Amino acid sequence: MLKVLIVEDDRNVAALVRHLLEEEGFVSSFSVDIEGAWGSLGDEPPDAAIVDLGLLGGDSGWDLIERIRKDEKYSTLPIVILTASPPDEVLDRARALNCEYLGKPFSAPALLDRLQLAVRAAGRAPGQRMEQVVLVMGEHRVEGEVHLPEELTRFSDAWEAVMRDPREFLPVTNAKMYANDGQMVVNAAFLQVRKKDVRAALTADSSRALEA
Repeated sequence: MLKVLIVEDDRNVAALVRHLLEEEGFVSSFSVDIEGAWGSLGDEPPDAAIVDLGLLGGDSGWDLIERIRKDEKYSTLPIVILTASPPDEVLDRARALNCEYLGKPFSAPALLDRLQLAVRAAGRAPGQRMEQVVLVMGEHRVEGEVHLPEELTRFSDAWEAVMRDPREFLPVTNAKMYANDGQMVVNAAFLQVRKKDVRAALTADSSRALEA
């Protein structure tokens, strides 16, 4: 059971995040400022953190994140930045600090997927492997990376397990979406694909072999 530290000055947002996490089996703690969050790290280190950029008393979430990254004990802590700031003001710095980004307002699937991505990227979620895939979706196709159950070595078996998962969306990282004419329409570090829209799924190697 993973423990998540929520650092958020809006108690209503924090309560919502906490509720969503607990419904999925996570344990959470909560802080409104940098010093409270830092104390929580020392008391009982969490497995991940969700950090707002605007904190109580004018504190900046960036300052907390940089402090975490500079400390050897917490330098690899999975972090999701949850903020109302637009992506173009956040993404580059978030990537440089090895953080995931999620904008407000947000959906429950987006929050959970982004948290799981951060945890997997930090190597704290055993039993998952990354696969380069091509997803065919009617008028578009998506190329990118998905995480699959490690114990299912055949792609068809692993994909079936992913589709049986009750979550509506599939997170795809380093994603590119193309129209049927080959024109790229989306290039994103993270993209949520609605599972019911996927008509076919291939490994990248299989797709290249078919095109050859």
